[in-house]
Amino acid sequence: MSPSPSIHADGKSSNSTKHEEDHGTPADTPQKPRSSFRGYVPDWVATNVQSKKSWKMVFKCWLATWAALILLLPHASLQVMGNAAFFSLLCAFFLPPSIPLQLYMIMSSTLLLGLLLGWGIGSAGMRGALAARNQAVLKETLQKAQESLAGLSNPDQVFKIEIFQGMFLDARSSVVYGVFMGFGSFIFALIRAYSPPLMFLSIFGTISLDIVCTVGPLFPFPQYTLPYTLLISSSMYFAIALFVLVTVFPETLNHAYLNGVSGLLTHARAILVMQNDVLSSTPDDFGPGCPKRERLMQHRTAMVRTYQMFSQQTKFLNGEFSYGRWNGQDVKELEVPLIAVVSRINGLLSFARYAGRYAFTGPDSGDASTVSLTTVATKASTAPNPTSDTYLMQHLRNTQHTREVEHGLRVEDVMPNIKAATAELRDACVAGLAAAQATLDFVNHTRWARAASTAAAATAHDADLDTATDALRAALEAFRTTGRKQLMAPYAAVLAGATDAKAQAALPLRGLYVSHVFGASMIVTAEVVLALVERIQATAARRKKSRLWAPKGLRTIAAALAGRHASGAGEQDGLFGEQEQMGDVFWQEEDRRAYRRDPDSEPPSNAVQLVADKVHDLLQWAKTPEAIFCFRYMILSVLLWLPCVLSNSAHFYYVNKGVWALIMAQTILNIYAGDQLYNYFVRILGTFLGLVYALMVWYIGSGSGNGNPYGLAASFGVFSIPLVFIRLYAPPQYLQGIVLGTATVALILGYSWIDGHLPVISNPGTGWHVAWRRAVLVLIGCGAAFVLMMLPPQSGRKAVRIRNAKTIDGLSHVYAALMSAWITDPLADATGVEREKGRGVSMIDARWAKGFRERLVGVGGQLQSLSAFTDLARWEGGIRGKWNYKDYKRMVEVQLEMVACLSSLGSALWKLDSGWRQSFLHHTKVVNPNFIMDVLAMFSLVSQSLRNGEPMHTVLPQNLLDRLFYHHSPVYLRPDPDTMGVIDTADMESLEHMYYSTAVIAVFQLMSNLNELHMITRKLCGQVPFQGFDKWRDEHQRAHAPV
Repeated sequence: MSPSPSIHADGKSSNSTKHEEDHGTPADTPQKPRSSFRGYVPDWVATNVQSKKSWKMVFKCWLATWAALILLLPHASLQVMGNAAFFSLLCAFFLPPSIPLQLYMIMSSTLLLGLLLGWGIGSAGMRGALAARNQAVLKETLQKAQESLAGLSNPDQVFKIEIFQGMFLDARSSVVYGVFMGFGSFIFALIRAYSPPLMFLSIFGTISLDIVCTVGPLFPFPQYTLPYTLLISSSMYFAIALFVLVTVFPETLNHAYLNGVSGLLTHARAILVMQNDVLSSTPDDFGPGCPKRERLMQHRTAMVRTYQMFSQQTKFLNGEFSYGRWNGQDVKELEVPLIAVVSRINGLLSFARYAGRYAFTGPDSGDASTVSLTTVATKASTAPNPTSDTYLMQHLRNTQHTREVEHGLRVEDVMPNIKAATAELRDACVAGLAAAQATLDFVNHTRWARAASTAAAATAHDADLDTATDALRAALEAFRTTGRKQLMAPYAAVLAGATDAKAQAALPLRGLYVSHVFGASMIVTAEVVLALVERIQATAARRKKSRLWAPKGLRTIAAALAGRHASGAGEQDGLFGEQEQMGDVFWQEEDRRAYRRDPDSEPPSNAVQLVADKVHDLLQWAKTPEAIFCFRYMILSVLLWLPCVLSNSAHFYYVNKGVWALIMAQTILNIYAGDQLYNYFVRILGTFLGLVYALMVWYIGSGSGNGNPYGLAASFGVFSIPLVFIRLYAPPQYLQGIVLGTATVALILGYSWIDGHLPVISNPGTGWHVAWRRAVLVLIGCGAAFVLMMLPPQSGRKAVRIRNAKTIDGLSHVYAALMSAWITDPLADATGVEREKGRGVSMIDARWAKGFRERLVGVGGQLQSLSAFTDLARWEGGIRGKWNYKDYKRMVEVQLEMVACLSSLGSALWKLDSGWRQSFLHHTKVVNPNFIMDVLAMFSLVSQSLRNGEPMHTVLPQNLLDRLFYHHSPVYLRPDPDTMGVIDTADMESLEHMYYSTAVIAVFQLMSNLNELHMITRKLCGQVPFQGFDKWRDEHQRAHAPV
């Protein structure tokens, strides 16, 4: 293993690493294409085709899939598996062995548990149906059957045929089956709606239940083992998959987790490297829609998604056997510094948005500017319509711009100075992450190597990590002590000439505050990077040799499985197009329960009222989209089940595999119409492509006969490689169609082989005869689900609007919590000695900060899910009129920007000294109580307007900066009369001032985003007019304009 590469802020590295082969280069600078075909295929294809690791995974999954087909070919195994032998191949495509052993065992157990649960419900229904059957009619029917079979050469086979022709159907028995069919379907629908990670349990439980309830009514005697063949076939495949996981390129959860951490660090480094472009750019380079900004946001999205994916697996790390240097607890200890890195770098992105979106480019740009810290005006909304600004704002903005041009202190003018002042610290952060990543890769990829053979490489990695850590620590200390003062250099002359408060208030200091924002952001980013690097350094120094680690903490796995993200499988949660339900986003849920009240009634005070209250809650729940989905699922299941218990259609239903139309309808049904329409498109397309592919595989391997085992094995062995590749690496939005396409391949090949080699009552045929039936069954299932979807349709568009209202309301709670931390004096009740000891201490403790970071990352993940859900809602079409997709999409983007602003604000408050903050509390506009009330009122009004679809009043302030200046009344900066409101240079150069500036500007950016949310909401929901108000406001402000 070579030493860790030296990666600089320009994105160049001294030598390539294996990690870059798997994850791509961290820099965003143009790279030479590795091959000419990159321009003709999607990125996910080109990236994985050229990755050795990806091909290892493909080989492992292909081997298990090919072995699943081989199980069907020998007559002995086919006899054991029965007429559901194809199920092994179906499971191979549904659940390939592409995840660590422990997670795979959990997911396969979930699937088998679903089969058993469906089997259990169906068997209970069978027991009740047999008890309800009319015994007199049954005896009479059996007697007639015996008379008709007398003298036949093969009476047993004829008797079976008569059974499947519906001779023994009984009305009372069928009703019992129908009740259990509806009950079981409702239970599995609840699981699917409220616990997407248990999707496999729901789907395969439904399949097992369907088999029992569609075939069971035909038999006049118990047949409790009907799903037995399903369980045997799937268990045989899972045995193969587990063997492959253990013997072919084995991977533990520990290994997969460290791979995820390495991938996250790749994106984190890329974002830090791109700060060089941010500081070298013009304001337009990082404006909305610009390519550089889009790449930056892509890295941010990938970073958060990567963290969310592997963080769900943290709870399982201590529950496995693993071999390597680090045990599960060592890896688990990386979680806290990692979430800090994700949160801080997410906050760092707010500067790019500020530089690109808020840079002032002229008197008519529509942007507000930062007047000074004394007046604390940074900037306000960037509304697309500049005329929405009031006269007061236009006057202040134009005055500030004139002063900036006069002194040459525009934001773009000071960017080169920011770049030079922070270059060393940025390079040290990138080098630190690179060394940490190289160390993790070395630890992860040399688990089985002999200690003697890797000793030199281990020493080199340790040395590189020590060097990078020392360099980062030194660069951070240098910037804290002297480097940050370089940010003040362009303003030395103008500050020297300001001798009183009035002159200082007139200075164009916006660029200085922007400089301080970036400087403070880099300090907190470097601190969390240093904490992560030191953690890795300490663990690497403690763990020098590989060893076998035993599991511990197994009791926590059961609790983890009960969570909403129990599976930890990432993309598997979206296998059937379900959407995870999003609850309210509150800062402290326990506080919310304490103050939330029912406006229609007081809390119940006796048993009768308590029962009535629960009934009311149940009725309210029945109106929710999730409940309506469950009722639809149940009704759809029963309606498509009915033909199997009608004497005229029972035989036709069984022979033509009508149960697969039922299963198709159940799996394609979704909560919202947009999801379902999208599923129609991708699944029907996937079915068509799967049909063509399966026919090609079958006829190449079998010709026109009933199937040649060697030819079919060879044909499938070759043509399954691209299927496995696509199944593993295709983007999640295509996963539903791909899974259905591969399922179609499994069904056609499986049924075709079974028909020619196993005696069955119904002969579906081979090749084309199976394919067209499969296509028809898919279309029938889709058609039935479409009819139920329209009675009445649950609009995904309305769900998008409601979810936006929830997230906006939740962000207001986070904002309120941060403002509370800002204005609350933690030493208010302390004695004099305690207050003196408390000076220099942060106002926010570590536990509060950790919970805050976790909440923000969670909100960011929910907003990303909302963004994907917004895309799906477009599929509902424009029957009632065009849907404002771009506005809703922009609304989600603005909220993501607000998350970054809140991250910056929380970071600044966490670092800000409590005593220093208190001395400036009465002189900070953004914590004016009247302004805080206005901001929270605007949050509430926007949320309620979206939630109820009600228009907003036109007199509401379109720019909250107006309210800020309206509420502001000048006071001295300090109580000391000698200062006369003047901030000296020493104060401006202090670290506290940098954190303070970051907090203030973060609030202004948040306010600007809130202004944009207000504008979008007015456009979407409408506005109540007020004739003459705008004209009167303009006249009033002109008459009272500041001199």
